[in-house]
Amino acid sequence: MELNPMNANSDRLSSEPLAQFPFQAQTAREPFAAVVENMAEAFFALDLTGRCTFLNARAERLFGVDRTNLLGKTLWDVFRVDPSSQLYQQSQQAITRQLLSVEFEPVEFEEFYSSLNRWFIVRLLPIPEGLAAYFLNTTERKAIKSALQKQQELLRTRLDNVQAGMNASDIKEQPKLLNSVAQLSLNEPEQTQSRSAFLAEVSEVLASSLDYEQTLQSVAQLAVPYFADWCAVDFLNDDGSINRVAVAHSDSEKIQLGWEVAHRFPRHLDDGYGISKVMKTGQSEIAIAITDEQLAAAVTNLEYLEILRGLGLKSAITAPLQARGRVLGTISFVFAESNRHYSLKDLELAEDLARRAAIAIDNAYLYYSAQQAKHAAETAADRTARLQTVTAALSESLTPEQVAEVIVEQSMATLEATAALVVLVSKDRTELEIVKSVGYAEDLVKSWGRFSINLDVPLAEAVRTGEPAWVESFLDRIARYPHLASIYKRYDFESWMALPLVVEGRSVGGLLLSFMKFRNPSQDDRDFVIALSRQCAQAIFRAQLYEAERNARAEAEQANQVKDEFLAVLSHELRSPLNPILGWTKLLRTQQLSPEKVDQALATVERNAKLQAQLIEDLLDISRMLRGKLSLNIAPVDLAAVIQGAIETVQLAASSKSIQIQTLLQLPKKTLLGDANRLQQVVWNLLSNAVKFTPNQGQITIRLEDWDRQIQIQVSDNGKGINPDFLPHIFEYFRQADSSTTRQFGGLGLGLAIARQIVELHGGTIQAESPGEGLGATFTVRLPVATVTSESPTAPEPLAQTANLAGLHILVVDDEPDMRNLAEFILLQQGAQVTVASSAAEALLAVSQFVPHVLLCDIGMPEMDGYALMQQIRARSPEAGGKIPAIALTAYAGEYDRRQALAAGFQRHISKPVEPDELVKAIVQVVNQS
Repeated sequence: MELNPMNANSDRLSSEPLAQFPFQAQTAREPFAAVVENMAEAFFALDLTGRCTFLNARAERLFGVDRTNLLGKTLWDVFRVDPSSQLYQQSQQAITRQLLSVEFEPVEFEEFYSSLNRWFIVRLLPIPEGLAAYFLNTTERKAIKSALQKQQELLRTRLDNVQAGMNASDIKEQPKLLNSVAQLSLNEPEQTQSRSAFLAEVSEVLASSLDYEQTLQSVAQLAVPYFADWCAVDFLNDDGSINRVAVAHSDSEKIQLGWEVAHRFPRHLDDGYGISKVMKTGQSEIAIAITDEQLAAAVTNLEYLEILRGLGLKSAITAPLQARGRVLGTISFVFAESNRHYSLKDLELAEDLARRAAIAIDNAYLYYSAQQAKHAAETAADRTARLQTVTAALSESLTPEQVAEVIVEQSMATLEATAALVVLVSKDRTELEIVKSVGYAEDLVKSWGRFSINLDVPLAEAVRTGEPAWVESFLDRIARYPHLASIYKRYDFESWMALPLVVEGRSVGGLLLSFMKFRNPSQDDRDFVIALSRQCAQAIFRAQLYEAERNARAEAEQANQVKDEFLAVLSHELRSPLNPILGWTKLLRTQQLSPEKVDQALATVERNAKLQAQLIEDLLDISRMLRGKLSLNIAPVDLAAVIQGAIETVQLAASSKSIQIQTLLQLPKKTLLGDANRLQQVVWNLLSNAVKFTPNQGQITIRLEDWDRQIQIQVSDNGKGINPDFLPHIFEYFRQADSSTTRQFGGLGLGLAIARQIVELHGGTIQAESPGEGLGATFTVRLPVATVTSESPTAPEPLAQTANLAGLHILVVDDEPDMRNLAEFILLQQGAQVTVASSAAEALLAVSQFVPHVLLCDIGMPEMDGYALMQQIRARSPEAGGKIPAIALTAYAGEYDRRQALAAGFQRHISKPVEPDELVKAIVQVVNQS
């Protein structure tokens, strides 16, 4: 009788994978078709009309015809049954349920088919295309069972006769008595039939389940006490180790002992005796009589030897479990307390049993391999589908936060996590920020919203190192991170996993997963999660690039808008002063104005010219700042004098609006080192800003005081105030709260940006505050103090006083006629003798004729500039004019230009335009210094 693990009562086990298998003829090459093709049962696949679409080799042999002759026929035609048969009725009912999509449990029945003169157990179960039908031939087994029942009745009769007059309650002696009676009472034919019945029972057990370890335990129990006092099954592992999978004995305490011995004294393939030897050679061994000498020679461990001696072993058989040329393990039978001994006939029975068990095990291996292959294929398909879903979702994710949602959703679904969160690395790579969290307490997520990347926590560690922290148990986590124990104890999580999100070797974030049950992910799980994390990391990187590009574009658009607004305002502010200048100039040329109107005209021209000069100076300052060329002349500063000078500058404008400027000046206790002129420019900008935006009869307050380790200057007004939306931008270049054509207040909006830059160059800070529009504003400047007090504080240079240049001969060199004429007129008015030259060549010729007291020279001139002219003059002897005091009067007004002029040999550098009194003062100073 041929056996197979899908025999007999295997419907629940065999049907699960096969129910998912499409049984068309062309699929016979698939893994499940291979299992079906070689199974011991006749198998048919039917469509929804009951016709055969596939049958295996056993079905083909059953009818003795080529399977192609049976394809397309109905099952009841193949078995030649009438409509009253169970096969016909059950098949029709099952097909009807399939057509109606009604779920039903597999159907099983036993029926005799006269066309084959055989009994079969029939099982019908649904598959996607129709039905699967299994036919197990039970004719031989029914005959053996019948014979076995007769033998058992005969044995029971003889046992009753032997036991007459004995104490039948002696349970421990019953197995011995039964085995003795069985051994003595059965003659040779009866023993042969009994062994056949035993093997039939073994085969039925082997066919009952694909859980081979449980099945082998059942076989071992079946062997006791009929064929052994002890029975054990051991498996050989790939590494040569041996593990026990079944132990049987009639005494449960001895079963426990059998397990303990196997655990305490593990066996290995290289041991060289007993089961190890049989596994290595593949040959059965029989010990008809076990002697103490044999035990002592084989077992070197004294403790193990004493245990074996205590068991009273009498005889043993060890048979290999081998299939397809490979030894899977051994099955051992031992006689002990029954005092029986094995014979060669028993060895044949043991080897037959071992052969059947090995085939069952191998078939189970094949089945499980096919099942694992199916599961692996389904898992791979599922994960491919998941990755496709992730790809589609990520393609629609434009922000890192949207990508984080995809990571959390897919990783939790794939690994069956209970909670998950995603962190992103900050731009400066010092912090991690939680951007998505599911399953964690809200207060915990808030408290850990941003944390240092260097913290001693698993997720930060994974992000820092770029290496995953795979699943760790609750106890492992507490042992490694005891400072986090209180957090871990808040949850019922059994394990955690932390993964970095890496792009091109650099972490952009991290993923934390938590599990309610401990789960160690398989390598496939790990590979999938790593693939998922890499894909998501790439998406985060792309989203960050997209976000950065979008922000940069928005900033560029904003910058362009600000630039356009600024240029419009600049055009307006530069053109506006020109109109009154040109208008009044033409009216003055008519010489028809009254003396009062002449004074008004000149005042207007002067005021607008100064305004235009200030606009140009602000633009130059901004240019220097943007190029990093703005420098300071550092010296001790008298801030009180600086503030007073700035007040004097804006006092006229304040008075015209009846604005009161209140000063609260507390002289600082420590010295401030800085550039007095630049600091006065800061205060002037703040005061002029306050005057501009304060209504008539308003009030401005300026305070000077010590503040902690700094000096604080504060300018407050009760004017227009600042819109809260504009407040963050108030110190930016080219920004104005109102740049529209209907704006009320003029200016380029550069003053506060210049003030901020100057303050920051001094190592200080400046900030603006305003309760809102119409509620005034306060500007606060804080400057660090110095510990040096040896030098006297300097105030900004006072306004020049008119000086007399009588007796001085001054050479003026400028290629611009208007500038030459203006300079000549100013100097002549102060009593100087003036010679003018329109080029460097004319100047050299003049110096050859006389040595002037002072040289006033332009820089930018054709053919030879002022620097070259100065170098040629300084190359002369003192008698020939080599030491002439020289002032560079130029439109090149930068700090670099000043240094270059001084390096060329000039004593002073004055930028155009220049006030007449400033020019006279400079000439007097260089003459005095020389």
